[in-house]
Amino acid sequence: MVTRKARSTGAESGPVVETVLHFIIPVYNKEGSLARNIGALDDYLGTRLGRPYEIVLSDDGSTDGSARRAKEMAAANPRLRAVGYPDNRGRGAAVKFAAESCPEGVVIYADLDFPQTSGLGAIPEMAGRLANSPVVIGSRFRAESVTKRLWRRSLVGRVHRAAVRLVFPQLDVSDPDMGFKGFRQPEFGRLNRLSRMNRWSWDLEVLVIARRNGVGIDELPVDWREGYEEYSTAVRLLRDSREELGGMLAIRKNLRRGRYDF
Repeated sequence: MVTRKARSTGAESGPVVETVLHFIIPVYNKEGSLARNIGALDDYLGTRLGRPYEIVLSDDGSTDGSARRAKEMAAANPRLRAVGYPDNRGRGAAVKFAAESCPEGVVIYADLDFPQTSGLGAIPEMAGRLANSPVVIGSRFRAESVTKRLWRRSLVGRVHRAAVRLVFPQLDVSDPDMGFKGFRQPEFGRLNRLSRMNRWSWDLEVLVIARRNGVGIDELPVDWREGYEEYSTAVRLLRDSREELGGMLAIRKNLRRGRYDF
């Protein structure tokens, strides 16, 4: 937590306390795009956020030079911090690992390509909403959102969201899988201590745990544009869909067995 001294007004006043925003980026084999995307994110936060922040690069066992590059960038920029581990565990594991070193303030996580797919103005809006809600999630499917998806991912996404509504009817969120979520600490730590998923299914799991325990979830409409064919290869979509289905069934089993209760 960062404390800033209040300006003198001629009367006694206490210190103004501002919480740090920890912005976590999970990284896996993205050496070539690190500098561009993190540079755009840091430039925006530095000029538009209006509060203390750090960007935490969490390397998920990359096999290229991502971990080395992240450390070099952090050494040159005091607003960046690099963490990680040697083995690939998944996006959820990377977020949880980084969050352990952020015990106070608020945590927002996004994928590395967020500056290319979404408007960065959603970040200060999410940070502001976290003052009133312990969990805020970005949604591409609210009425106010403007979303442009590649057709294969759009089709798979519709099927997946329908399956989530069927399996978890009490969850009642429109976009559980978007890689843009915000949490207050220490609530986030409590959710993660019950988490058992490490890969894509963690996004769904953390919301199921929150809803199970009466932790409020707010949805923030986010514009979204996909422009990368790598997103929609048949092999990747089949792999991810199979993994998410298995994760969904595991989450339901854990929920029924009471493993997600505070």
